[in-house]
Amino acid sequence: MLFVGTHRNGALDAAPYVATVPDAIPMVSAQLHRLPLGRLLFAGIAVSRPKDRARGIEADNLEAMGQCLGVLKEGGQLLIMPEGTSTLGPRHLPLQRGAAWIGAAALEAGIAPLIVPLGVHYEDPTAWQSRVEVLVGEAIRPAAGDTARAIHQRITEGLEVVGANFADEEEQRRAEALAYACTLGTTVSYAQALKRFERDMPPDLLGIGGELDRIARQERLCRHQGIPLMPVGPWPLYAGYWLILAPLVALFSLLNAPVLFAGVVASQKLPDDRNVISFWRMVIGLPAALVWTAVVSLLIICWSGPIGGIAYWFITVAGVVVWYRFRKLSIALCNGLCHAAARQPLLAAYRTLMRCLSDETSP
Repeated sequence: MLFVGTHRNGALDAAPYVATVPDAIPMVSAQLHRLPLGRLLFAGIAVSRPKDRARGIEADNLEAMGQCLGVLKEGGQLLIMPEGTSTLGPRHLPLQRGAAWIGAAALEAGIAPLIVPLGVHYEDPTAWQSRVEVLVGEAIRPAAGDTARAIHQRITEGLEVVGANFADEEEQRRAEALAYACTLGTTVSYAQALKRFERDMPPDLLGIGGELDRIARQERLCRHQGIPLMPVGPWPLYAGYWLILAPLVALFSLLNAPVLFAGVVASQKLPDDRNVISFWRMVIGLPAALVWTAVVSLLIICWSGPIGGIAYWFITVAGVVVWYRFRKLSIALCNGLCHAAARQPLLAAYRTLMRCLSDETSP
């Protein structure tokens, strides 16, 4: 099987793809294999892109292609991102022909690989703990005699189906915000909502998006992923929940402050574009976390015994688990307490949004 995926969020795309197709061997940029840590985190078959060679990073691409073909001959699975580099822009970049060449070479060798398109979709690719979905497209079975050109065309069409492509960044921003709003308190898939808005943005929904934006600007509301949040139920319930989580998050932040600080600095100072913000946060934050937690665990155990070490790890793990929910809860509670007048019009706009979506999907 040959999996071909859209490339959105730098090297971090490897995480959701590996979770989706864990047996697939990825093709990776040679720049990720310059250091031992990169080879450990991003195992795969390395190729040198033009931008890599311009930086003096070389790899034997013909040998790499031979390795990929060998994987298919042995009945294995490959993962290739044909764009060659990532982008968070409104549509995918021009697709390179390496995946199609491998598919055509496999056919010549008497192998009929199944080609499966994958599309990765992040709610907020630059935020820590952003939720992500992978859409799996309809499998492509090349026919005997298909050329690399024909296979490339079918791969392009398959990725268009699972990826999201918009006319410009403004249209993309509106669609992403509305798609996220559709997931609030529902089981709606963010990726599928985004695809729906790619095909057609109904005027009613555009109006709702404009209304949400107007209310947020007028009332100066806090937003989460571009959307102002507000407590749906009585705010004391939200406040009680927040008071339960706040000490845990505060302890987690205090005990692991250097790691969090390193991640923040890395995400602000090192990236040259939005598509590598999460990558640099991971590159700096992960080693910092490994060293810091090891040192702190040892010190606490020496000072207070195993119970102290267990308590530290409980607080650390629990803090990571509740971080995303605590952030959303804090934004909703802040808006509910400081901008109470905006609650009714905001909830009315959300109800209208849900009604419009229900009308669209009804038979």
